Amino acid sequence: MESSLRINNELRGDPTVRQRQELRQFLQARRAALKPEDVGLRTTGRRRATGLRREEVAAMAGVGLTWYTWLEQGRDIRVSEEMLERVARSLRLSPNDTAYLFLLAGRRPPDHRPPTVKLDPALQSVLEGFTAGPAFLINARVDTLLSNRLADQIYRLNEEEGPFARNMVWRLFMDPLRRQLYADWKEFAVFGVGVLRGNYASRIGDPEFENLIRELRSNSAEFARIWRESSQRGTSSLAPSEVRFRIPGKEILRFASVRLTLPTYPDHLIVFLPALDKATSAAISAMMKGPNE
Repeated sequence: MESSLRINNELRGDPTVRQRQELRQFLQARRAALKPEDVGLRTTGRRRATGLRREEVAAMAGVGLTWYTWLEQGRDIRVSEEMLERVARSLRLSPNDTAYLFLLAGRRPPDHRPPTVKLDPALQSVLEGFTAGPAFLINARVDTLLSNRLADQIYRLNEEEGPFARNMVWRLFMDPLRRQLYADWKEFAVFGVGVLRGNYASRIGDPEFENLIRELRSNSAEFARIWRESSQRGTSSLAPSEVRFRIPGKEILRFASVRLTLPTYPDHLIVFLPALDKATSAAISAMMKGPNE
C-alpha cells in the first residue's frame, strides 16, 4: 500500500516527493565530494567508493547512523535545526548550501523570511539615480523586475518577447546576443545556475519556477548539464568579483559587482555594476548621452 502511494505521488509530480528526491541527491553528492583527508580522517586499507561513508558523516555530526541514513534517503522523519546544522558542518557546507539543506529538509533557515511581492515605487528612482553603470532588481526566480537606463541598454531587456524574456538565466542560455555580451560566459553560466538552484529549494512545486526549469532543461543541454553538476559543486552564492561585457563598437567594459539584499524584500536582490576603469566610465557616459546628444 505504501509503495503504491509513493508511486502515485511521483506520477502526479507531488512537490514533497520531489523535494525529498532533491534532498537525497544533494546529500549523496556532497558526501561523495568529500575525501576523508578533507575532514581530518585517516584511512586504512582500500575503500570501495570515493567520498565519505554514511557512518563517518553520522559520527562527525554526532547523530545516529540510522537517522542520518533515513535523512539521506529522503524519508519523512523529524529533523531539528540543531541536527541539520551538525550535518552541514560535517559536510563542510557553505552558508548558501546550508540554507539549501534546511529548505530541502522542510525547515526554515534562521534568516529566511516570507516573500514580499509589492515593490516600493521609490526603488525605481534609486536605480535611475545610479549612473556609474547598470543597476537592476531581480526576484528569486532571477526575473528582472526593475532596471535603470544603462541596464536596459546593455542587457537589451525590452528587446525580447515571451514568458521568460526578462529572466536572466533564460536569456543567459537561450539568447545568442546575451551569450556574446559576457566575456566570461562559462563562469556566469555556472554562477547563474547555482543561484537559481539555491532559490529553487524553497519553491519546489511553484508553477512559475517549475515551468522555467523544465523549459531550460528541455531546450538547453548546457543548462541541464550544469544543473546536474551543481549537486556536486554546491550552490555557491558568491558572484564573480568582476563583470566584463563585450559591447559592439567598444572595447571590453569592466564593472565591479555589488549585490545588496533589502530588509523589506528579503528574497529579492538589487545589483549595482559600477565601472572599474576610466575607459569603461567614458563608454558609460557616452551611452548615457545617446547618439544625438
